[in-house]
Amino acid sequence: MKTSKKFLIVLVLKILEAHTDSHHPITQSKILQYISDVFPCDRKTIGRNIKALQSVGYPIVKTSKGFYMNNKVFSMQEVDFVLQAIEQAQDVEQVNKTELCGKLQSCLGGFLKR
Repeated sequence: MKTSKKFLIVLVLKILEAHTDSHHPITQSKILQYISDVFPCDRKTIGRNIKALQSVGYPIVKTSKGFYMNNKVFSMQEVDFVLQAIEQAQDVEQVNKTELCGKLQSCLGGFLKR
């Protein structure tokens, strides 16, 4: 049971890292939608996990519109810009654009959707 609880808190953290910034907060219900197929839980459990992450120092900010991860290196718009620039770049023989975009997405948050 402890392993599944650890898995859930990591999922919550990854979603906050990948899908939020100060202009794009996310609600507990929306986090639950992302997780529900992988890990069944309820909205209150999501809230407890967010509080636990905050208590160990993660810069998660609560607003009237939801939660977001503060102090991210790249905003969601910046990530999208870089991915688009890669996709639109002229082909270079030694660069696989799909693979490069995948690597970038995995570094910046595995839950980024295009």
